Amino acid sequence: MVYSVNMEEKQSPARWRLSVIIPVYNEQDSLEELHARLRAVLSRVASESECIFVDDGSRDGSYRVLRRIRQADPTVRLIRFRRNFGKSAALAAGFAAARYDIVVTLDADLQDLPEEMPKLLSTLEQGYDVVSAWRYRRRDSWSKRFASKIYNMVTSALTGVRLHDFNSGFKCYRREVLDELRVYGERHRYIPVLASYRGFRIGEVKVEHAPRRYGRSKFGWGRFLGGFFTLLTVILLTRYTNRPLHFFGIMGLVLFIIGVLIDGYLAFERLFMKKWLSDRPLLLLGTILVLVGVQFIFFGLLAEMIAATYRRDRDYSIIESTLPVESEPEREPAKIGHRHSA
Repeated sequence: MVYSVNMEEKQSPARWRLSVIIPVYNEQDSLEELHARLRAVLSRVASESECIFVDDGSRDGSYRVLRRIRQADPTVRLIRFRRNFGKSAALAAGFAAARYDIVVTLDADLQDLPEEMPKLLSTLEQGYDVVSAWRYRRRDSWSKRFASKIYNMVTSALTGVRLHDFNSGFKCYRREVLDELRVYGERHRYIPVLASYRGFRIGEVKVEHAPRRYGRSKFGWGRFLGGFFTLLTVILLTRYTNRPLHFFGIMGLVLFIIGVLIDGYLAFERLFMKKWLSDRPLLLLGTILVLVGVQFIFFGLLAEMIAATYRRDRDYSIIESTLPVESEPEREPAKIGHRHSA
């Protein structure tokens, strides 16, 4: 369940221990200002903190700037990829390296305002496990805002997670959420969906958004289409991971019934109305739908057999257990990414 929070900015009374993770790709001009503003905010809200910059194969001078920042601030940690592996990989590496139990992520382009961080932390303090920023007045081009609006509506409808801004990189997490999720491909967009499926509480809060001042946007229609295919994957992995026949079987049954109805209608016309069917394209359509429907059903059965054979991970999330320690099953370490830092 998702809870939307609309509140004025205020500083949380708690003194947080925070890990802030910032993926970086060709953002050399914004990094020094971003670091200075982050340090100003963290000095007010955190008793202990670290900033983990993940250089995702930048081709400009981003890493040189980050090394200079690291030399001046020992709380800054750096991770550098050999090439561009994508935002999910950068976040996974940051999650694996994070030391503290509260993790905040934001983009490096200064469109996410570090000064809005107290809003997310205050909302998290109300009992949520993930808090997502809602850029309700986005300072982007109309094409980007339109595509994002359609994407958010479709994602919300298909997943049942009622967020206004799935694409926002400005989020706050409790550590236990990240310990249960694997982030790869384009799945960073759907962490709230995956977390909601595991039973974690998802919150949302309105934040201000700034226009891009430096660098170029990484948005493209290829990324938009890639996000759509990842959405289908996430739906299968959440709702149907243990019952794939329900997904493929329903589709197959619907197609099969439509095909039978079409062919039955044509058979009625041939038998009782003496109409020839050799020139009726509808006959071919009905036959194809019947065959495809049967194939989907058998595909779902095969998927059930594969899922039963290779299922290893548990499909539930435990908050508390009174089992004696010796009878509790051993837990595998979280497979989030390789822990490496510079």
